[in-house]
Amino acid sequence: MLDFINNLFAEYEDILITIGIVSGLVFVVSLLAMPWLLGKIPVDYFSNDVHCENNHHFFITLIRNLFGFLLLLAGVIMLVTPGQGVISILLGLSLMEFPGKRQLELKLIRNDATFQAINWLREKANKPPLER
Repeated sequence: MLDFINNLFAEYEDILITIGIVSGLVFVVSLLAMPWLLGKIPVDYFSNDVHCENNHHFFITLIRNLFGFLLLLAGVIMLVTPGQGVISILLGLSLMEFPGKRQLELKLIRNDATFQAINWLREKANKPPLER
């Protein structure tokens, strides 16, 4: 069994090194970008039930959805690799436009650990804590 694992690592050594480097880069970028991105969320975003409709141009909405989807994917990957997975997922969801988005965001923000981590990162960006 150990020989099989050693052969597997030897065979896919380049791929494993690449995955490790990419994982490290995503971790560092997430550490640097999360406080700034979380600082962009309005303080009353989760406590205010009235939100404006999407009046953006089609291409702006498309870019926001793509960037949100990339953050969502990165968050899912960071659930099993180093990084801030749940926070990345929440940021990705907040950028995207889809039915049921608000209910999903509220469900995620009700988790006390997530809420505390978000406010801690907002503090690092010199922003006031979010309201629930």
